[in-house]
Amino acid sequence: MKDYQVPFALRSASKSLRTLVRGSRLSLPDGEVLRFFIWWKNGRSRVDIDLSATMYDEKFQYVDLLSYYSLKNFGGHHSGDIVDAPHGAAEFIDVTPELCRQKGVRYIVMSLHSFTEQPYCELPECFAGWMARSAPNSGEIFEPSTVVDKVDVAANTRICLPAIFDIVDGKVIWADIALTQHPRVYNNVQSSLRGVSLMLRTLAQLRKPDLHTLFDLHIRARGHHAANLREADTVFAVEHGITPFDLDHIKADFL
Repeated sequence: MKDYQVPFALRSASKSLRTLVRGSRLSLPDGEVLRFFIWWKNGRSRVDIDLSATMYDEKFQYVDLLSYYSLKNFGGHHSGDIVDAPHGAAEFIDVTPELCRQKGVRYIVMSLHSFTEQPYCELPECFAGWMARSAPNSGEIFEPSTVVDKVDVAANTRICLPAIFDIVDGKVIWADIALTQHPRVYNNVQSSLRGVSLMLRTLAQLRKPDLHTLFDLHIRARGHHAANLREADTVFAVEHGITPFDLDHIKADFL
């Protein structure tokens, strides 16, 4: 519970399979390769969404990136640039965390850029997510049921940062941030590095009250710690009982 933030305010940019407070941390999925992806469908005209991965070291210094103009590096593979999606299309990036760590990479920022400048709220379908793979560019079936988490991108903006991957701590930092400032040149990750870097520093160093502290205070005030699970009247846990994803319950009964 120490990895999950207290939901003082919920102003997430989009919906998701599991709603969390921005800055909360999830465990990276098990597997040799991490795949993150974007899926979208054209709206009233051609839509080109670009998926990128920007890499930083432990001091938040820029290392390199993977994007439509840099398809392979640091143990990573970009699936290629899709510029039109009349029937829906996907781009994905496979990265090998171990190879990235060997190159001094700690943080990988996932970013989405609407190259054709349509805001995400105008698209009939647009979502991003991540999953584990057995090998980079392996050709495994792209099965949606293996998605660990999915974010429906529906903000009135052209730049979105769904998640940050801390491959040293083995954590996914839930970002779900919509950048509102538009670059003066082409809308791609290269022209947005200043904003991406700032959001990385902010979220990676964010210090807010966590759910462990909140629930522990309630236990001390209203009861006592049970010796084991069978003796507990109320359970606070990630997978069962009151979980970090029960935000309405937490706000109603514990804040």
